Amino acid sequence: MIATYLAVALGGSIGATARYSVVIFAQKVWGLQFPYGTLIVNTAGSLLAGFFLTLFVGRFNAEIYWRLFFFTGFLGAFTTFSSFAAETLVLFEQGQWLKLLVNILVNNVGSLAMVLIGAGLARYLVLAYLDQF
Repeated sequence: MIATYLAVALGGSIGATARYSVVIFAQKVWGLQFPYGTLIVNTAGSLLAGFFLTLFVGRFNAEIYWRLFFFTGFLGAFTTFSSFAAETLVLFEQGQWLKLLVNILVNNVGSLAMVLIGAGLARYLVLAYLDQF
């Protein structure tokens, strides 16, 4: 039982550090006028979720520890809906209507699209390659 908690904790610490790094990088590159960092981690996390869910659960049936490490730990800390909601509230309170709508649409549609792309990449790149053997 302790191993499951350790898997989540380790994945979470790596995911949180990665998220912080991406947000800081995005702020340095594009500034603070739009929450690019949150957008990047949410869409990239969705891509990774689709890709690895297809592999871990579909083809390789990964051990529960790896699933907990990656999905609950890493992706749970890397992606964030609470930051998205808070940043959207700030845009609302500032009356930044266009940015608010773009933020909502791109985060939601982008994340859904990326999870589908990730699953497709796993199926067609990795699984198709493995099926050749």
